[in-house]
Amino acid sequence: MAQACSRAECTVGETGICVLNNDPATCPQRIAAEPTPQGHTTDGLVSPPLVVPTERPRFPHSYALSPEDLARYTNKRYHHLIGILGAPNAGKTAILVSLYLLLANNRLKGYEIADSYSMMAFDEISRGARRWNEGNLPEELTSHTELPDERTPGFLHLRIRRCVDGHLFDLILPDLPGEWSDTFIDHNRADRLAFLKGADCIWVTIDGSELAQSKMRQQVLHRTHLLFQRLSKLVAPVPPVFVIISHHDLGDPEARSIASLESEAKRYGISVKTVNVASFSEKDDVPPGSGIEELVTLCLAGTSSVDERAFWPTQPAQNPTRFALRFRG
Repeated sequence: MAQACSRAECTVGETGICVLNNDPATCPQRIAAEPTPQGHTTDGLVSPPLVVPTERPRFPHSYALSPEDLARYTNKRYHHLIGILGAPNAGKTAILVSLYLLLANNRLKGYEIADSYSMMAFDEISRGARRWNEGNLPEELTSHTELPDERTPGFLHLRIRRCVDGHLFDLILPDLPGEWSDTFIDHNRADRLAFLKGADCIWVTIDGSELAQSKMRQQVLHRTHLLFQRLSKLVAPVPPVFVIISHHDLGDPEARSIASLESEAKRYGISVKTVNVASFSEKDDVPPGSGIEELVTLCLAGTSSVDERAFWPTQPAQNPTRFALRFRG
């Protein structure tokens, strides 16, 4: 039965809130309303004769997985979450595309692909790397990352098998716009990066072409130092951090730049390892995908396979003479 009031200005019937701030059930101005006829709703409309059938599960959309989508998979077994940060055009998406293409072509030494919840998403972001114009490279091998919801991160999944022992590992890789890292550095906007608190490791990508320029080097180092400072306040303790320097085909970074990054990270109690990668290469002496295998190996070093972890481990009895008691009612 709907709520009603003797006051014309009261909207308790629509909002459920009394204009006098009284309890609608005991308000003295309350009047009894006419009961809702059978087969009708409270707004006077005829109720539907049939219940809406439950929709069948559908295949995931061709974009990255949302946190809600990911929750349906991560509750079944352990997944290794990898945080990925970096400025726009630093090479974050290119690393993901290179990793996917290497696995798809069985060219990632020591690893094989076993499964993926987001195969369509990988196909979507790698499409530019598979477009050829009469033997010429496209202008952009990867497109700029854009998310349907600017407040929600998008995740990619890969299940890989380590060939040396057959262990399986589930990797969760976020594909985030570089603007998120910029706003994190400049304005400390960390609400969208809260998932980093559960990360097993973090990749901090740096554009190697900018690091090689004398005019840009100091700015790149300064912003990376600020990123370390933000991370130390957001995540405590900070998981292992891998500084990934892209465009390795253009040459090795200077030793003083690496020393500056390592000393600044140590200042905030962050463990850092530097990895040079070339997701794609324009030189014959540096094959495309260089450094990806080393990066994956470092991330999985010291981790156990999910197959080794028993949900209910068996332990030997501490006292073999102990017996269960029997009770009579």
